[in-house]
Amino acid sequence: MSAIYKHIVRFSFIGIFFGMPIFAFSQEAADTVVMQPDTTLAVLDTLPPLASGYEWISYRGKADIVDTGGTRTCNIFMVNRVDSIIYLNVSAYGIEVMRAVLTPDSVKYVNKLTYQYYCGTYAPLRLLLKMPVDFALVQDVLNGHGEERLEHSRFACEYHDYAAVDSTQSFFTEMVLKDLHQLTEIRAHLKVIRFNVPGPTGIRIPEKFKELKL
Repeated sequence: MSAIYKHIVRFSFIGIFFGMPIFAFSQEAADTVVMQPDTTLAVLDTLPPLASGYEWISYRGKADIVDTGGTRTCNIFMVNRVDSIIYLNVSAYGIEVMRAVLTPDSVKYVNKLTYQYYCGTYAPLRLLLKMPVDFALVQDVLNGHGEERLEHSRFACEYHDYAAVDSTQSFFTEMVLKDLHQLTEIRAHLKVIRFNVPGPTGIRIPEKFKELKL
């Protein structure tokens, strides 16, 4: 079990910035849209354009992490207030693995398994991933615009199984992130997508946690 957790933590940290996309979300609002696939539109291949113009978006689901060691599964939850903040949560086997909150200027990351945290800029992540990671890039990947943003990099992003939100908008229900150097793939299957419903955006660092030096 510990080996599996170690692997999930490794890829969840990279996945923070490229699509990992949990679930403590019960607040509702009058303009909530819970996506239900429109099979007629899907069959006719006449889906409307990708959803846009929203202030908030959130989704949850499961992600399969696939590499030469096999397949591991974790639960994911993402909340994005557009151009302002991104909240991410990853859990496995009923145990929370990590939380992260990203803003245009900062990254806050808490690892619940190793009792470590990071608070700082994107600079260490740019060195780690060898590419210009920033808030806008992460937001684009999480919201369906990662294919063009990651072109010509070590990462690739694909979106599949689009479904109609309504008669004017659609959204993907599967997102695939590939690390082309490490032959690693994160395949996220989204179950619930909500628009314009505020979600959690805060993160608390327990006193006993130690700072992660990057």
